[in-house]
Amino acid sequence: MKATVIIPVWNGAAVIGQCLTALYERSSPALLQLICVDNASTDDSVALIREQFPQASLLPQPTNLGFAGGVNVGLRAASGDLLILLNQDCVVQPGWLDALYQAVLRNSALGIVGGQIFNADGSVNHAGAVLQRPLAYGHHLTTANQPIEYVTGALFGITRRAWETVGEFDEGFFPAYFEEVDYCFRARQAGFEVGYAAGATAVHLFNNKSWQTDPIRHSANQHAMRYRFVAKQFSLAELEPFFTAETEAIQQEIYYEQAIGRLLGLRQLLPSLPDIQNVRARQLQQSRPPEEARTLQTQFTELLHHALDATLSTSLQREPVAPSPLDRSWQETWQRLQTLQQQEHDLLARIYFIKPGEAAHEPGWRRWWRLLVLRPFSFLIGRDYYLLSQLNTLHVARLDQMNKLNRLLERRLLLLETLTRYEHR
Repeated sequence: MKATVIIPVWNGAAVIGQCLTALYERSSPALLQLICVDNASTDDSVALIREQFPQASLLPQPTNLGFAGGVNVGLRAASGDLLILLNQDCVVQPGWLDALYQAVLRNSALGIVGGQIFNADGSVNHAGAVLQRPLAYGHHLTTANQPIEYVTGALFGITRRAWETVGEFDEGFFPAYFEEVDYCFRARQAGFEVGYAAGATAVHLFNNKSWQTDPIRHSANQHAMRYRFVAKQFSLAELEPFFTAETEAIQQEIYYEQAIGRLLGLRQLLPSLPDIQNVRARQLQQSRPPEEARTLQTQFTELLHHALDATLSTSLQREPVAPSPLDRSWQETWQRLQTLQQQEHDLLARIYFIKPGEAAHEPGWRRWWRLLVLRPFSFLIGRDYYLLSQLNTLHVARLDQMNKLNRLLERRLLLLETLTRYEHR
């Protein structure tokens, strides 16, 4: 029995060298083939693999196919009996491959087998996983000898018999998340067992920091794929408690990134529901009756409305993130407006010899001195004309900035209203 290892690569130059070095140094002779599928990386990933690991099969793709799409390309080219998916930022440990093999040899019903994943600090990250219902959140177990439902795609072994029976990964789970959960559920529905080999160990470096650099995109991707999984895999009996629990979760949300992530995820899901039902019928051999499909559309649309209301809530906490181009334009215009306003206040104080808002507390003698002596003298020497001309110029500039700010606000409101009103109705 021989193994093929498939690594979907995307901008992994910082970690792929460490991953491949560990593979070649810590794998038994059972390693037959190593396939790297590059998902249109924009860094030095391809050059690094070609120069430092010429023995690896490199399959560059013209566009990013996502995890599932890249994996499918590699699986089609694989010739091993055990097909192993490995993340580019996973570093396998000695004995990992033999442990996977032994698990498969001991149990002929095993179609998918995962390993024990450690964090960089040595703590256990994954020892199998379960799906928490009714919300369909994945939960990694950290202790062995517990019933599992799926294993993480970071280290994911598939027997050839299971792959030929279950078929390819669902590329609708793009760019990532829940594709391995879906595949494990499909394998179990096809009669295969999903297992876990504690001796197949690897350290996950977690070099993907999208949850930090772009938390909204990260949240939107996770929720969109969770919704896809629910729409595809959940039975009618499972859907009712899901919609109830998800509505409550949306209404209780306190973080802006999660609220907008749900909204974006639902907007992505709703147009794809017919396609998801076709995939369900093809891959699961389970077709939803028309009335059930309509219920699904209606319930997810109601979730969208709840998510929109939650997103517009002013009580949501928002983490500081890098501003979008529209945010930057907004901030620049607002700052310019504040500067002009301060300049106007300074000019008004010079013209009337008192700061705006201080007249109510001005002593009587000073008020008469200002009105009967300072102001007439300023008028006679032409000082008023000069300062008023400056004030008029500032007024015009300030109005221009206010109009610009108003246009930016109108663009945002129009975009939000149009997308919400016409996309799902």
